[in-house]
Amino acid sequence: MADTTGEFMSQGLRTGQQGRAPSAERRLWLLLILCFLSEFLPSEPFLLDFLVSKGLTRTQVSDQVFNLWLYFRLPALLLMGVVAEWAGAARALLLGAICGTMTVALTLLCSSLFLLQVTQLTVALSTAAHVGPFYALLFELSARTGSTYQVHVHWAKATLLLSNFLAGVVGSVLRRGFSLPYAWMWSIGLCSQLAALTVAISLVRSEASRQSHSPPTRTSVERPSARQMWSDVARSLRLRAVAEWTSWSVVMHTGHVMVTTYWQSLLRAKTGTAQDSNGFASAAGFLMAGGALLVSTRATVLSEPRSRPWVMILSLLCGGLLVTSMGLFAEVGAEVRRSGLATQQQPPPLLQHAQEMQQQLSSTASPDGAVVGADALIVVGGLPSRARVALVFSIQEVLSAAVQSTLQFGFGHWRTEDGKLAPLAARFEALGIFLFAGGSALALYTTVRSVAGSRVAMRLERDRDAHCR
Repeated sequence: MADTTGEFMSQGLRTGQQGRAPSAERRLWLLLILCFLSEFLPSEPFLLDFLVSKGLTRTQVSDQVFNLWLYFRLPALLLMGVVAEWAGAARALLLGAICGTMTVALTLLCSSLFLLQVTQLTVALSTAAHVGPFYALLFELSARTGSTYQVHVHWAKATLLLSNFLAGVVGSVLRRGFSLPYAWMWSIGLCSQLAALTVAISLVRSEASRQSHSPPTRTSVERPSARQMWSDVARSLRLRAVAEWTSWSVVMHTGHVMVTTYWQSLLRAKTGTAQDSNGFASAAGFLMAGGALLVSTRATVLSEPRSRPWVMILSLLCGGLLVTSMGLFAEVGAEVRRSGLATQQQPPPLLQHAQEMQQQLSSTASPDGAVVGADALIVVGGLPSRARVALVFSIQEVLSAAVQSTLQFGFGHWRTEDGKLAPLAARFEALGIFLFAGGSALALYTTVRSVAGSRVAMRLERDRDAHCR
């Protein structure tokens, strides 16, 4: 699919706004630095052990703290998507950076169960800012530089994974090699969050400066009404490519989030001891996934519509098998590492199809295939009047959060014969079956659609031949 959005924005640069390109490149680097700093948390692999050291039980952490994040995510995603549309993506990222700093500070300084529960709200807001607002701004800046989306999307995700990789290695070295107390590791994370906050402020000031020096253009728009905004989102989600990507992403991301949330608890439940090598386990997955992203930066197979269904199907089936193995095997050290790799390798197709979603909005919504960017207008019949990129991404995450909350609710009421909560191993087995079932359903849908399409094509060919005779 042609990168029509980038071409459209590049035409705008060539018609008298060449001075905006260096500014866009500078802001793009600021965005990548913000992504790196906000994710650099060497203490994250030891979060469970740190909270237990504060006097909480493992059950309290799993069932009264960690589970709240899954519930808070849904309203947080909607809020950040709306903030990005009304106040701008850069300001939404600034709000996320503030919440990220609050999360680490409260975790470091407080031992109250209530305040630790509050951190699940702040981390939900921080995470939500790096979904819709982040990619809306990334698409805008990528278009202004005249480059293709795939390169910058892969760079962004590779930056995130590199940050997590380095954080995992640094955390494990400090903990295992130097026996650094947990509090010191959280202090390092707090410094990183404060630096990210500084970069977010610079990003907002850079955006304000660009707007003050840029003349009004025909693509500038007023703040949307709530009705128009949600109408655009609904129309965007009805596009077939967007609907397929959203359905796949909801199932896949559900598995990814729940595995990354509970794998430490599973490992500790299996071994009964704290694991100072958790950081190395996480780092291995991040490194391999980041390498896959860099290698596939210009891989055309990820952007070809014909290959899209099979990328989705294989990722769901393989992910389901690996997550199920985490619950089945008694010794989960190697399984955790392999499953970490599998779940962290999900982002490449996820983000590549996010790029394709944006391009689908461009080529479908405009007859001449030339119009959807972060500030580009199209007015065509019942199609979106503007691509609400931040909200479309946020809505996808909302749907995923709703599924995760449903599963979490079911797991919370799943009892064994003796009346106890189902063990984590059984929950992982059920989650793996969920992913595998999603892949099987998608394979069936793809096959049926392919057969139906072939029959329609054959009928049209027969009608054309009959007409010619």
